[in-house]
Amino acid sequence: MRLGIVGVVIIALFSALFIRLWFLQVASTTSFAAQTEANRVRILHEPAVRGSILDRTGRKLVENKLVNTIRIRRGLTDDERKILVPNLAKALKPLGVTKAFIDKRLDSGRYGPYEPVPIKDDVPYKRLVYIKERPEMFPKVDVVRRSIRVYTLFEEIKLIYPSVFAEATPASHVLGYVGAVNKDEQKLHAGEGYGPDDVIGKIGAEQVFESELRGAPRTRKLEVDSRGRLVQVLRDKPAQAGNDVQLTIDLDVQRVAEESLTVGMRKASKLKDPGIKDRFKTFSAKGGAAVVMDASDGSIVAMASAPTFDITEFTDGIPIEKYTALNDSKSNYPLLNRAIQGQYAPGSTWKTFTALAALEVGVTTADEVYVDKGFVEFGDEPNVQTFKNAGKEAYGNVQLERAIQVSSDAYFFTMGFRFWSGYNNDNLKKGYAIQHVAKRYGFGRPTGVGLANELPGRIPDRKFKAQLNKNDPDTSRRAWLPGDSAALAVGQGDFLVTPLQLATGYAAFINGGTLYAPRLASKVLTPGGQSVLRDLPSQMIGSVEIDPAYRTVIMEGLKKVILGIGTAAEAFRGYSGLPAAGKTGTAEVFGKQDTSVFVGVLNPDALPESIDLADPLTHQYVIVVFVEEGGNGGSVAAPIAKRIMLALSGDPNPPEVRLVQPKTPGGER
Repeated sequence: MRLGIVGVVIIALFSALFIRLWFLQVASTTSFAAQTEANRVRILHEPAVRGSILDRTGRKLVENKLVNTIRIRRGLTDDERKILVPNLAKALKPLGVTKAFIDKRLDSGRYGPYEPVPIKDDVPYKRLVYIKERPEMFPKVDVVRRSIRVYTLFEEIKLIYPSVFAEATPASHVLGYVGAVNKDEQKLHAGEGYGPDDVIGKIGAEQVFESELRGAPRTRKLEVDSRGRLVQVLRDKPAQAGNDVQLTIDLDVQRVAEESLTVGMRKASKLKDPGIKDRFKTFSAKGGAAVVMDASDGSIVAMASAPTFDITEFTDGIPIEKYTALNDSKSNYPLLNRAIQGQYAPGSTWKTFTALAALEVGVTTADEVYVDKGFVEFGDEPNVQTFKNAGKEAYGNVQLERAIQVSSDAYFFTMGFRFWSGYNNDNLKKGYAIQHVAKRYGFGRPTGVGLANELPGRIPDRKFKAQLNKNDPDTSRRAWLPGDSAALAVGQGDFLVTPLQLATGYAAFINGGTLYAPRLASKVLTPGGQSVLRDLPSQMIGSVEIDPAYRTVIMEGLKKVILGIGTAAEAFRGYSGLPAAGKTGTAEVFGKQDTSVFVGVLNPDALPESIDLADPLTHQYVIVVFVEEGGNGGSVAAPIAKRIMLALSGDPNPPEVRLVQPKTPGGER
């Protein structure tokens, strides 16, 4: 009996063994063959020369430079490493390379077991000779030539304008920078041949046009033996240089925009704030943005954000301490692109769209005479609320055109109450007229410019307010009240826009109703810019019907803003550029000084047939300037915009920014 049981067990064991052998030798033959192939074949990638980035006139903003790079081949023995590391650290000490740095690089999992480890770029020739003449001190060290990003034009600008660009680079936020590809980016671009030694566009145009600029890397397929030693090269596909990209940015206008914004903010920080009793208190003016858009096709001619940073510091890898400082609140976040990530109340610059909404739904007419007493009261006793002009200044009898010129808050508060009365009587077309206009002109959503992390702004309404205050025990706070419509009518309250959104909306109004996605580039060129590979046409994303009569009366008001008693007349005294118009804004921010805002317009009356695509002086432009805690729009933002408008008019070096001291607290809203 026991022998029978033992026999059964033995037979079962042998059966299992034979099945396993069959599985290994027959069923898994293909799988193991593939693994064997994978074990003896290695695929290596070497980056191609990255394409250049040009401005709209063809000047190279970003190009490449071949530099000498020290690399260490894999396969170091322990003895070789003991010799190499201290000697190399000593030789490269003047360049900031330490023993700890080299050890960290060699031990990093970022570099594959068959790929050389880069140690230092742009090594001087004499030092290279010293290293190459002593192979016994520097085993397995190679010197290779590789391409890095350089900014030759910007270095020249730094020399000419050191007070502004000593620690900054024009168009840093627009151009962006490249950096070592990280694990998340490798996953995102899986199958595209990114190796650990590759760079990739991180922000700006470098990121948006990564696929064009990068080119195709050199690909080598190697056969190695069981010890990892090279047996033969199975395939060697040469690298293909990246394409060039021509932006719509004009370097001269961009430079002037950044100069004007930076200098204007500096001067504003010395300007007395009349809204504060402390006679020594000046405006903070700690951040801002400027956008120039061609209203004819949506092209971005300039985009500035302050504070800014120096992209040349990213060429060879920025130190972690410096990068941390650029993301610190103490430095006010220089890496933040305020043109697309700054969300601000537009203040009185929004009155253009409030006026359009009022005319469209009939809450007023262009000819209605409104008596501006300096304030307006709303409500019944004992709950009467008073809404005032800045300084409670009374403008007397005003019609729509004059209300825009002097920026009468009382007039536009009244329009807001009229909108609310429509909402209160279930006439939602009338009640939500401002919100409807805002959506038609692209507010409340990203513009589609393509730059990463663009914010959508915010259009407040009843649903928004109810959600915002859903946990408030006072249910009245969830209702849409008269004051909400009044605040929205003057670009205040919970309403937020980005500078780029405001430029896009104004461009559609100026050009007669065509809403464009902001365009950052116009062409993709073959490597070296020899020929056009393809055009990048403007993208129309909407069409808005505008009654020509409504546009005319509003435009006349905008033209008079810079004349006579207009809110920007003092700032534009002596202006000699192209025909212009504009709108000032002063936006209140709880707990902070006011935001200074201005929207300028060039060639406001240009007809489509008069615009010559080859002549920039015939184009229509929108210029938007925001200065955080900069005070009155006519005092700070308008003078900054004026200088940019002079540059667009053909003067590459216009007179310096001249601010206007505000006489009363706040100014128009």
